[in-house]
Amino acid sequence: MRGREPLKAEKILLKWASPAAGRHRGTDLFVIFLLLLAIPAGFAHTDKKGPANAPLPADLVVSIPAPTVPVKTAALAGAWEGKWSDGSASILVVYQVEKDFARVFHSFAENSEYLPWHQWARATIVPGSRPRLEWKTNWADFSFELSEDGRVLSGASLESSREGGRITHTASMTARNIERVGYDRLRPPLVCPELGREIHLVQKEPNAAKRRARVDALVERLKKGGAPLVESSGQVNQVCTSFLYRGGGSDIAIAGHMNGWSEQRDFLSRVADTDLFYFCGEYPVDSRIEYKLVVDGKPIHDPFNPRIQLFGKGSNSEALMPGYVSPKEIEPNPGTARGTVEELAIGSSQDAMGRTASVYLPAGYANSKERYPVLYLNDAYGALKFGRITTILDNLIGEKVIPPLIAVLLPSGKDRIGEYGMNPVFETFFVRDVVSLVDRRYRTRPSPEFRAVGGISAGATAALSLAIHHPDVFGKCIAQSTATNLVPLINLARTGPSRPISVYLDVGRFEADFNGHDLADASRRIRDALATHGCPVYYREVNDGHGWANWRSRSREALLFLFGRTI
Repeated sequence: MRGREPLKAEKILLKWASPAAGRHRGTDLFVIFLLLLAIPAGFAHTDKKGPANAPLPADLVVSIPAPTVPVKTAALAGAWEGKWSDGSASILVVYQVEKDFARVFHSFAENSEYLPWHQWARATIVPGSRPRLEWKTNWADFSFELSEDGRVLSGASLESSREGGRITHTASMTARNIERVGYDRLRPPLVCPELGREIHLVQKEPNAAKRRARVDALVERLKKGGAPLVESSGQVNQVCTSFLYRGGGSDIAIAGHMNGWSEQRDFLSRVADTDLFYFCGEYPVDSRIEYKLVVDGKPIHDPFNPRIQLFGKGSNSEALMPGYVSPKEIEPNPGTARGTVEELAIGSSQDAMGRTASVYLPAGYANSKERYPVLYLNDAYGALKFGRITTILDNLIGEKVIPPLIAVLLPSGKDRIGEYGMNPVFETFFVRDVVSLVDRRYRTRPSPEFRAVGGISAGATAALSLAIHHPDVFGKCIAQSTATNLVPLINLARTGPSRPISVYLDVGRFEADFNGHDLADASRRIRDALATHGCPVYYREVNDGHGWANWRSRSREALLFLFGRTI
């Protein structure tokens, strides 16, 4: 799968049944369709690049539809390539086709610089002499129709615009080369060795009561030891991890950091003649993974895993691999003096820009005459509640690894993405209104070498844009998991600031697939562009994903690089 190597664990061939058993009675091998993405790279070698030089996931193959699928509908299966009406490349791989639905991988370029965006989706099939694929996302509707001769797949996307209304893009595609594999030739999924042995014992048990007892014993082990099950993979710095589910349902998927949160990519396999399902993956030994199980389209927490991680819009199950080390500085230290947080109302002559910031003052500020460096951070609510920034500052200042400093935590407006998207109105407000008021109100050191701006995700885009556009104001920048306006931001970084700025950049390796974008690739391009302009850049890639538990774990490195003496 994209972002990780195929499993190298012991291969154990198991008897297995379709997650949709009953719908495909007598054709149990149909379940392989739901497991295409677990096929090891190399099983179906193919040319992975077309005229647009657009790469496909290394293990993506197209299964030849079963004989029960109508001929016209079966003709949808394959890889299709063409262009959108705006000139960007469009690639659609219809890798599984059944009578009434298909699973697809869709990729297209943002613009002339090829930073591809992609999605995995389940499409409804409208049958007929010109069969049609239809699916919806949160931001657009897609529809593609096959010509009567089966040579052209054409259609449109109907996209919601930020200003309201809908934008239509059209595309016409023809077939491109990709390996096709018969459904009766596909291999069953790989399993981790220890789990495989247990499943083998379950499957070879002829007595139904004893088979259920073996599953009960495995479930009890999960309840006592916790899930997922983690064991050696036989590779250095890798572990083999098994996620399990027991209960009703036909399609059980797993969505998380490791697969771009796609609910249509990785599916659990049913242990034959039981209600137990499993999915195995191999991950770096120090990984942290947030995920959910998706039971017939409904996301749930892993019933066997008590670890829950909060994020801005809810919570996920969390899996910590054996080598993961939780940062100590995110927890309060009873012996450390605490700073205070107060509110600061910031007015603006620009419409809708005024807001109230939270200002952290280090312990001893009230009784001191010293002047302090200032750290400005976007996304105040998340930084305070999930990022634990005040606790981290207390602890690092208490350890004397960074100097006492002021932190200004600025909330976003109603249109967060629009505001943080390299918006000149927001940047003018930040520089003229926010910074100037803070310098008047507090004892700051009002020069760029003592002033940093930072953010996460879209907030990182805003921070980088501010620092590059205004190096006379911000001499330091923190950008974690930079996620929006990637092409224009990379171009801005290549133009470079008028004077060098110190930049801390980090990204999770699992973010090579985040909302269809490769954030790791984008971060590397930003790093390289800034370095050519003489900017000191501290760059980190970690085995984690897009979330506050990752970002707060890097706060120590970021602050020590920009304000401390050592890391």
